[in-house]
Amino acid sequence: MKIDFQDILYIEARKNYTRLVMGERPAVTVLVTMKQWERVLPRDLFCRIHRGYIVSIGKLSSFDNKYVYLQGNKISIGEQYRTALPGAVTILANESARKEVFSGLGI
Repeated sequence: MKIDFQDILYIEARKNYTRLVMGERPAVTVLVTMKQWERVLPRDLFCRIHRGYIVSIGKLSSFDNKYVYLQGNKISIGEQYRTALPGAVTILANESARKEVFSGLGI
């Protein structure tokens, strides 16, 4: 089976198997471990956020300290992975929001 990385929303661990959840296609379960996925997935496109989840960075709607939100899914961020996602994502803010933040800091 051929799967394009761009189709993947997230990957969920299921013991030695993983479940690939995709936007337009049905989910698929494959005999590939999370460690194997981490070795082959491009680091600029995917981030491991939990012992049991790898998410597509480009498909994220938003995230906070505890959860990632993507296309109606809310996925928990594991404690040991909390610093991985902010380092992998470029956060953009509109100019007015930036001005409010800087003025609040006295800059």
